[in-house]
Amino acid sequence: MGAIIWQKRTTMRTTGGAVVMGSFPYPPNGIVELDYEYILLFKKPGQSAHRESISDRLKEQSKLTRDEWKEYFSGHWTFGGERQVHHEAMFPEELPKRLIRMFTFVGETVLDPFLGSGTTVKIALELRRNAIGYEIQPQFVPIMQEKLGLSHPTLLTPPVRIVERSQVLAPVPAPPNYKPQVQDAKPIVNPKQVKLDEEPTHRVVSIRDVHTLQLENGQLIRLLGIQVIPAQKERALQYLQQYVLGKRVILRQDSSLSSTDEPVSAYVYLTNRLFINRKMIEMGLAQADLTVKHAYYRKFASLEVQQGE
Repeated sequence: MGAIIWQKRTTMRTTGGAVVMGSFPYPPNGIVELDYEYILLFKKPGQSAHRESISDRLKEQSKLTRDEWKEYFSGHWTFGGERQVHHEAMFPEELPKRLIRMFTFVGETVLDPFLGSGTTVKIALELRRNAIGYEIQPQFVPIMQEKLGLSHPTLLTPPVRIVERSQVLAPVPAPPNYKPQVQDAKPIVNPKQVKLDEEPTHRVVSIRDVHTLQLENGQLIRLLGIQVIPAQKERALQYLQQYVLGKRVILRQDSSLSSTDEPVSAYVYLTNRLFINRKMIEMGLAQADLTVKHAYYRKFASLEVQQGE
């Protein structure tokens, strides 16, 4: 399918900073700064029957904006690399984020055959995709656990399982005179038989106030990124009591704001994927909370501007 040139910081220094290399300041033994990588794109031939059955709802949830499309499908990407800490091949979250959004729908499965520190799985789960990863180096497990929030799990920790192979599989001998070809590659497991954990839901048993919900296990959840307008306090309370109280909801936490304090700030979705935080802004019941920088900070702010027009 082609390639993308990713312009980044130099790869000659593990901290990611630029450095003068070679015989500086005299010729002739200067070293060219390698500040780019190629991202090679491949596609399996043929059409996927599964792709033809993607619902309109999932297509809408997966679509890119015009600006995202132009930027992502450009032949040149420019954003910084990642500090090489705990792992020698770390890459920034922006890299898998773009590729996953470019080539998958919400609910599909992302496979990372070289899991490493777990960045790809982390981003896939945040983008509401399923994810499977393989790694043969057990020393990377603590790094994965830390990145995925498994070291200090909370109610909002994603449903991730780490399974260690207990039996060593013997190599499969190649047939006589065999010459490997790409089209010969076949999965040893039928993808349709792989069952992945569904996203957990939680029942709301109480509306503590216009910003705070209580779950069936007693956990308090604060609606992240919004502030209810004082004049709309009564309407906002009625909305939550009518459409959220007693319902099962899906919770998503901004990883940059993760905290064990209560109430836990989170995005709240009904099981039909209605985004409660956003909906309250669209209805004029709340305004964007500009004191907290979070994943939907700009989106919420733009919604508020639209409401005022």
